Amino acid sequence: MCYHLIQYLFPMRRCTLFLEWGHMKSKILLVVGMGMLVGWSMPQLAVAQDADDEGPGVRVVTVTSFQLPFQARSTVIPWMQKNFLPGVQLNPHAITTRVLFHFWGSDAADVVMVAEYASWADVTADCGQPCDDYNEANPAPEEGDEGYEAFQEAADLFSKYYTHHHDEIYNAPMGMAKVEGEMMGPVGGPDDDDGDDD
Repeated sequence: MCYHLIQYLFPMRRCTLFLEWGHMKSKILLVVGMGMLVGWSMPQLAVAQDADDEGPGVRVVTVTSFQLPFQARSTVIPWMQKNFLPGVQLNPHAITTRVLFHFWGSDAADVVMVAEYASWADVTADCGQPCDDYNEANPAPEEGDEGYEAFQEAADLFSKYYTHHHDEIYNAPMGMAKVEGEMMGPVGGPDDDDGDDD
């Protein structure tokens, strides 16, 4: 449709030039974008490589947040616990999972879900058997089943608020972390002892 509109607005040769310039612009943008991606990832790869060589490594942390008003929590939270969170909690690739509710600060409606993985491959890996077993043991009620209306009402309310969620993915250099009271790397950063006496 867009191509036909361009042909109509820019007949014959002008259309061809316009499309050629558009194609060339997209190639230029692709090359610039790839260059920026490579430039951004080089320090990340260096941190990951250094950590793999001598330290505790880098983890990948996913953070999903959305707004859930207090009046909806008594319906949505139990539904999430039974129907949404098990997909992350039971995932054998997830090292740590947490759900955070607002305690203090400017936005009392925040709900934040955090999961930590050893690698990006683990983030994208299928949950597999643990989730399959859970879903088989806890099927969603179907229309006509007892509890279907309450289930559907909670699912719709969850969807109403979760639709506007935000996802972020972070690298977490474990050499900078403290986990369960244990420092994962040296306090103050690594020693700058590279053999130079200045």
